[in-house]
Amino acid sequence: MSSKLYVGNLSSDVNESILKGLFEEHGVACTSVIVPRSENGTIRGYAFADCDNHGTAQKAIDKLNGHNLSGQVIVVEYSTSRKAQGQSRNRVKGIIIKNLPLASTETDAERLLCTFGGRVVRCEVVSVSSGGKVVKATFDSPDHAQEAVNKLNGQDYAGVNLVVAFDNKESSSGNSGNSGYGPRDRNRMNTRNDVSGSGTTRLYLYPTIDLPVRLMVPSGMVGAIIGKKGVNIRQITQETKARVDIIRSKENATAVEKAIIIYGTPLQCSNTVRQVMDTMIKESQSASPASYETPPLKMMAHNSLVGRLIGKGGATLNKIMEDSKTKISISNLQELTIFNMERTINVKGSLEACCKAEEMVSEKLRESFRADMCSLTQQYNLFPGLNHASVFSGLGNSPGAQCLFNVAMPVEVTYLYIPTNAVGAIIGVKGKEIREISQLSSAKVRVEPARSEDDQYRAVYIEGYPDAQWIAQWSIYHRILTEVYNGKGEVCLTSEIMVPSNMVGRIIGKKGCAIQDLELLTRAEIDVPKDVKANEKNEVVVRIKGHFFATQSAQRQIRFMLYTAKAMMQYNQRGGMQGGEGREGRDGRDGRDGRDGRGDGRDRGPREMGREMGRQMNGSRD
Repeated sequence: MSSKLYVGNLSSDVNESILKGLFEEHGVACTSVIVPRSENGTIRGYAFADCDNHGTAQKAIDKLNGHNLSGQVIVVEYSTSRKAQGQSRNRVKGIIIKNLPLASTETDAERLLCTFGGRVVRCEVVSVSSGGKVVKATFDSPDHAQEAVNKLNGQDYAGVNLVVAFDNKESSSGNSGNSGYGPRDRNRMNTRNDVSGSGTTRLYLYPTIDLPVRLMVPSGMVGAIIGKKGVNIRQITQETKARVDIIRSKENATAVEKAIIIYGTPLQCSNTVRQVMDTMIKESQSASPASYETPPLKMMAHNSLVGRLIGKGGATLNKIMEDSKTKISISNLQELTIFNMERTINVKGSLEACCKAEEMVSEKLRESFRADMCSLTQQYNLFPGLNHASVFSGLGNSPGAQCLFNVAMPVEVTYLYIPTNAVGAIIGVKGKEIREISQLSSAKVRVEPARSEDDQYRAVYIEGYPDAQWIAQWSIYHRILTEVYNGKGEVCLTSEIMVPSNMVGRIIGKKGCAIQDLELLTRAEIDVPKDVKANEKNEVVVRIKGHFFATQSAQRQIRFMLYTAKAMMQYNQRGGMQGGEGREGRDGRDGRDGRDGRGDGRDRGPREMGREMGRQMNGSRD
């Protein structure tokens, strides 16, 4: 067995010394560590390490695979050549479990699979029928998937004989192990068939996504959850392998409750919730032993998901309460505001009962979320490049959301022109309204000074990721509609975006065909001034006028057109999807992958490419 290791999904600031320190910290002796770099010195996102023997290599995998290093969940596995992979009996990491009892949750299935060792990187229910549930799961290695199939197929589970087989569709699609949390191929560009049916292949920069678990805890409990110098929260994340974000910004410093966002597989999230609840119970007992009560579990869910959690006549929620032996209440609709579409799910009961209810509630929310995401992808052609999940679930662009989606989300700059008489409605008393817009969208929003006293319009500067742009601009449109137009009529505003001058021809097209088609598709007026000189960054302005959905569609179409063209040019220059032939080696230099002998032909992943494109394309306006 090889003692050479592949370390993947590294952040751009990780070098040889950091990796060596990580190995030494966990008691793993390495003879050498190599971090491949491109010609300009950029870290390629993976590394190779040589261990003394097979036992040391296995120890490194057991301790470090799934470890959080510099905000990235790294992958540590054996480095194998293409020849060795071809001799392997089965390299599929995904399996399908059929006939799972209806009372079982995704967390139960993942708990069962974890008994075979290894790490389950994804586990989800894909269909439910009278015969039971069908679950798809992905392991971190083919060996663990093989063991699960051999031992689980035909095994009795809760009185039902399970049917377990390899997920051959995953293998044939070439995405084995790459299921949103997948290891090595995470940074590679993903191509899928164009859903529009045009017969072309489109470049997608957004992988599979899932819904995190969001809790609300009393502010007084946050210190106990974090622990002294973060000891407790580090221990929780190391044991559960989940990522935990505790929202403690200055804006909500005086809030009675704080939000906790948990990212990971269903089992990782449920184990983390259990430990958080256990910490709160111990803190409550120590604070007031005489009048102690088990604190309730408070979960957050978007209003559009709550209806399906309740079910027709409350049937689904009543079934969850009956099975988990808890009492569940949901906050009233009247508490919702235009800036907060989240509802609170209060779960009361013992620790075990609350944890069981959390598993069942989270599974129902994830099921509803995935169904909505599938329907949203049908609108992808109209709003390409938009992170629907952040807009939909209210996650915004927190660092945690970026870690979860791990996608190329370049920062964009837009100038939205509003009537002068609407400035007060946007700013609000002492800037209250514009601060709420900025906090809701996670974007930088400010009203620019007037150019002259006779100006009828004022520019609003908006800087943020695509979904932040969507939320901020929608909030401004809505404020103008309600405060200036009294809810009547249609608000049409003009927005400006900056594009590189050498890309203007792509937007206009031959004899203006492209821009005409774009106007027909989006119903927006698009103007590219002809006799305007480029600014110092070699950019020109493009003006877009229309109602909210028209301008958003036009902005997304234009930006995605530019990003795709830029990405494809850089991608083709580095040799495309497969890269060069490559050679089997150990250091991955010259674009060759030492793990399987195939050159991936890339210097950076799509995340880094997106950031660079955002810097090149967005800039400030003259």
